Amino acid sequence: MPLVRSILPFLVLPAALGQFASQLPLDDLRQDGGKVVNEELSSYVQNVLDANNFTGLSLGIVLPNGEVEYAAWGNRTEEGDPIDQETVMNLGSCSKAFLSASLGILIQDFADGKNKSALPNTVAEFNWDTKIRDLLPDEWLTEDQWTTEKASLKDLLSHQTGLPAHDKSYSAYDSPQDVVLQMRHLRAAYELRERYEYNNQMYITGAYVISKYSGSSYRDFVEERILLPLRMTSSTLYPNRAFESGRFSQSWTRSRRRIPFFMPEHTADLIAGAGGVMSTVEDMVQWVKLLLNSGVDAQTNNTIIPRTTFDLATSAISVSTAEGDNLTSIAGYGLGWGRYTYRGHEIFQHNGGAPGVATIVDLYPHDGYGLIMLANTAGPRVTRQIADALADRFLGLPPAGQKVRVESPVDDRTEPQRQTPAAPALPLDTSAFAIADLTGTYASIGGYGNFTLCSPVPPTSPDCLAPVQAFRTVDAAAGTPTDHTDLYAVWPRFWASHIRFSWVSGSDSEYDYSYSAEITNLYVEGYGADRTPFEDVSEVIPVRFAVEKGKVVGLGLSAALKPSWRAKKGGSLREIADVWFDKL
Repeated sequence: MPLVRSILPFLVLPAALGQFASQLPLDDLRQDGGKVVNEELSSYVQNVLDANNFTGLSLGIVLPNGEVEYAAWGNRTEEGDPIDQETVMNLGSCSKAFLSASLGILIQDFADGKNKSALPNTVAEFNWDTKIRDLLPDEWLTEDQWTTEKASLKDLLSHQTGLPAHDKSYSAYDSPQDVVLQMRHLRAAYELRERYEYNNQMYITGAYVISKYSGSSYRDFVEERILLPLRMTSSTLYPNRAFESGRFSQSWTRSRRRIPFFMPEHTADLIAGAGGVMSTVEDMVQWVKLLLNSGVDAQTNNTIIPRTTFDLATSAISVSTAEGDNLTSIAGYGLGWGRYTYRGHEIFQHNGGAPGVATIVDLYPHDGYGLIMLANTAGPRVTRQIADALADRFLGLPPAGQKVRVESPVDDRTEPQRQTPAAPALPLDTSAFAIADLTGTYASIGGYGNFTLCSPVPPTSPDCLAPVQAFRTVDAAAGTPTDHTDLYAVWPRFWASHIRFSWVSGSDSEYDYSYSAEITNLYVEGYGADRTPFEDVSEVIPVRFAVEKGKVVGLGLSAALKPSWRAKKGGSLREIADVWFDKL
């Protein structure tokens, strides 16, 4: 599950809303033993976690009077060590706000003459409207000439460059510079500033800009300019330091299987800007207090985030959700922050999600409340249920129907979902076209690389023995018979180890076979204390094979969440696919 890719539209608790209530006085709000999280609400949270197989969650609430309340449920280790406010966890995409803050600090350094390196001669003025091409003249190049020439820092971080989430295009061994250079091979879906579409690679690019012009690595810059001044001593962007603390949480899937931390040290530079911060609820309280005070540390009266950056980051630069409902307004996205209203109360917000990670930071600027939620199990929709129930409580609103919902564990994002093909009503007619004709090696220009599709039906080539056996192993452990129409491949990406193609439908058109592709990680020897084989499917996307003159010539993957300009224009699958692979 790529970094969840992570924010809107926002999901809310169901039920009819009655009349808005005015905010209760703080003393009345905290009448249940002096806590926001009373026994009833704590029980509700536990029920949501149990229903969705969450292992542990840590919570911090900043109140208008500056007081802080902590609560925690569940464990941080499979040995049963309890989670608490000092447990270190990854923030997922809640890290993105640290990138926008860091870029703002760097821009201010140049304005104040405190810069440690020089900008290219192509940069006349360094600000949020500075063009990426001017900052990275020999590196930034996209398919679309207008985007290449005109995309600014503001465009990158507000997710409106026109490039969809090509999260399968980079591997764990790529560098931020590799991601930037690979951008030229990736297909755009929209024109620059045409629409919002979440993209982690733009935050990787932003971190690369900081590393290039700050005189230090991006990870060091965040620690020196934000974490240390805010006394966030348990926070880091270095996984090895988090491990060494002895308080780093283990990670779990929604099936209660322990998995390795998704970001080992050798990958941390790559993903740092998009989702690399590790912290505790206790430390994050300092971050939330800073944000509720518009970027000024109230304890020292020092400005950490320049006011111009804070205002821009929390504004609605792009429209992320064009429709509201009875609980939420339409939503905008700034620079690492979403902005909308929940039941009439304005909120700055971001979710985070990755394998074994679900996080939320909610700020209610006009009410003075802040909320931090860190969980060690993937599922941002689950944490959103809880966050909205907490908001009802501390805002003094009548509960908006605190119904416990079981959320889907697959592709669990708080973004609009791709439309995956429906399951077939009839078995595949293999006489019309041999499944074996779909097997073989497929290659894509750029970061997507190659993979070899294998069939479980004999004869199996030597290169296919290992992947076929791996899938058979996890299927057998799950009690699922291997489907003879499935296709398997090893595909070492940052977010996955393998890919499984499951047949959906056949047709008489050029796109003869449609499949759904499960982007997955296989653990054939289990992980942690449980050595039973299993797989962790992070995403399901549509795939189509192209057949020309009776021969399979390639396949197309979906990346965009809405129809691209290619799809609207029409043409062959080779021409309209978001990602095209030639069959070798």
